Amino acid sequence: MIQDEETQQEHIFNNGPLEGSESALLQISKWTRQIAVIGFAIGSFIVMVMLFSGAQILKTIAAALPVTFTGMYPVLVVSFFILFFLAALVLFYLYKASQLLFQGVQQKDSALLSQAFVYIKNFFIVVIVFAALQLVVNLSNLLS
Repeated sequence: MIQDEETQQEHIFNNGPLEGSESALLQISKWTRQIAVIGFAIGSFIVMVMLFSGAQILKTIAAALPVTFTGMYPVLVVSFFILFFLAALVLFYLYKASQLLFQGVQQKDSALLSQAFVYIKNFFIVVIVFAALQLVVNLSNLLS
């Protein structure tokens, strides 16, 4: 059983056509890292804007909502932080996948590559959940 796993690891990296695959994985690693860093930079900008004028923005949003109740402002603040944390988590998954892909190709380690693809899978799961929520919101706005 252990020998089979070692044989599979060697088999993945010792094939001739894999040179192109290694190059492709390195390109994927580079682009996912760039996307994650750009996302972190945009997130930092949003945090700075929220620090300086976030109270006014959230009060305006609270006033524009069709449903108003006492304590709407704290609910908006908490929901903003939850959404911001989830977005940061998505970017972390992407950045971690990029690091593991790069290390896996450099070290020719199948275990690191499989961990990288687990992070990529988690990234896409969270993106699909966000897309489904957005679809539900859009459909509810359309039907209202």
